[in-house]
Amino acid sequence: MRICLTLAILLTCQFAALADGVNSKSLEEAKAALDQLVEESKIAGGMHLVVRNGKRVHFHVAGVSDLDDKTPLKEDTILRIYSMSKPITSVAAMTLWEQDKFQLDDPVSKYIPAFKNTKVLVKEDGEEKLIAPKREITVRDVFRHTTGYSYGRGSTTAKYYKKEGMLYDPVYGMFPPKMTIAEGAEALARIPANHHPGERFTYGFNTDLLGRLIEVWSGQTLEQYMKQAVFDPLKMNDTAFALGDDKKSRFSSCHVFKDGKQIVCDKAAESPFVGGFKFHSGGGGLVSTIGDYAKFCQMVVDGGKAGDRRVLKEATLKEMFTNQLKGLFQFGLGFAIRNLKVGGGETPRQVKGYFWGGYASTAFHIVPEEKMFQITMRQSIKSPNVLAQKVFSIIYTGLE
Repeated sequence: MRICLTLAILLTCQFAALADGVNSKSLEEAKAALDQLVEESKIAGGMHLVVRNGKRVHFHVAGVSDLDDKTPLKEDTILRIYSMSKPITSVAAMTLWEQDKFQLDDPVSKYIPAFKNTKVLVKEDGEEKLIAPKREITVRDVFRHTTGYSYGRGSTTAKYYKKEGMLYDPVYGMFPPKMTIAEGAEALARIPANHHPGERFTYGFNTDLLGRLIEVWSGQTLEQYMKQAVFDPLKMNDTAFALGDDKKSRFSSCHVFKDGKQIVCDKAAESPFVGGFKFHSGGGGLVSTIGDYAKFCQMVVDGGKAGDRRVLKEATLKEMFTNQLKGLFQFGLGFAIRNLKVGGGETPRQVKGYFWGGYASTAFHIVPEEKMFQITMRQSIKSPNVLAQKVFSIIYTGLE
């Protein structure tokens, strides 16, 4: 009888681990890795979520949201997600594509006429020259970052971005240009591109331009349309371009390493993110929680559905997951694409992962074939995303 009971317990434990689809040892290792990063002061705090088959397989949070006052980091802490705004903005735009508001190969000038007369900066015989592009910038270029526009700093066209005021703040690069996105689009059209449209991937203000196009196509502000098309259907109640006074107590401070030590560089209570900015950045302006972003990821895993409500058609997501670039780096319409090896042992399987991250060290991976996603969140700029680098691979190795 005792042997049977012991066997039943063992089988039950094993079934529980397999039902969730992740080896329990890997879950413990991921938890320990996060704890160690906090204990060694490599991060102020962080959280890690794993969802598979629609179930929460793992969640762990450790550390603080403010190193000065030791405020604990919590699951409902609101954070700056920066470039993790890009996939959300891209999904919002594709809902308008489904409504035939645009075609991917339409010229941007069809909707913002200033882009009819763009220029490209080239060097000929050692001299800089502004020349006409080989073709017009298309909406597809905007989605896949092949317009030739950057974020300005460190590029050959930097002086033009400075002249137009199209730069993030010079100290930490945390705050956007002091203008609306409508004004920003017009300014961008006056800045020469770093290369001809479609030639290569150049990371920059592309998704901010997409945000302005959403306003033109929808006849609403970007904030209004994203709320209607994405936030409300997914019940992402803590995701927005500003917090407001009622939520600022849940907002995290942001950190940076200076002289080998982490310091607070944007105090939560005093942050401009509380009131928001004129520039509603589709490329990097949203604040959110790990729970809200999980709702977005689950919709993607579920082929565009959120419960009984459809946000996007499954075929549209497949279009977004199609690589748009030549070369080793793969990028679709708003998501980067990576081949992942999952499962332990001598014969791991290869699957496609769709991912991106944010300037303040947030990151996500979506793996539809495994019906899973992972998210890590913390708040530190100008530092490698050590948390995601460690825990994501641990979980993939532990997949059954």
